[in-house]
Amino acid sequence: MNEPTDESLILRCKAGDGEAYTALSERYRPGLVRFNAYIIGDHDEAENLAQEALARAYDQIGQFRVGQSFGAWLRGFGLNLCRNFLRSRKRRAKPTSPEVLTPEPDPEGRKHGVLSGIMRGELHDRLWLAVSQLPLGYREALVLHYIDGLDYNEISEITGATAGALRVRSLRARQLLRSSLGNVVDSWLLQPDEEGMKDEE
Repeated sequence: MNEPTDESLILRCKAGDGEAYTALSERYRPGLVRFNAYIIGDHDEAENLAQEALARAYDQIGQFRVGQSFGAWLRGFGLNLCRNFLRSRKRRAKPTSPEVLTPEPDPEGRKHGVLSGIMRGELHDRLWLAVSQLPLGYREALVLHYIDGLDYNEISEITGATAGALRVRSLRARQLLRSSLGNVVDSWLLQPDEEGMKDEE
């Protein structure tokens, strides 16, 4: 039996079907927890924030526009909660173990960037530490684009930054990773939509 599509589940949610939302939550929760953990550096809190984001999204499911990416829409709730968490925290969180951040298969079938593959490799620990030290805006752009596989227009809707600014942040994040890990970062991070942007660095 084929799995129900996001669209069919969302239509059922809008009609008040709680079981449909449970199915959506199970589909997207692992990726949301991973995203939160990359942003705040604390896996336990990432779990809590994911649960809250899912609850808020359920409360506002009537505002979801069919045709949107549910995963990207949900990331918006997660990002707002992560930002609030970071603002309220006075000291840095203990970095989460990189083993818990291995990307899950994308439920929408979207191909992850090169970076997500490297995350499963032998340089996983070093790369995680380098990503966790990026400025927040750069980290958001890098994680959403290279790890979650969203395009800059989708990220713009989530973060409120322009697509152009997000491209710049991704490039600068790559430069910072390069300074930590060497020029091999270029082969990890370079994607077709950025090939023509080398001259901007």
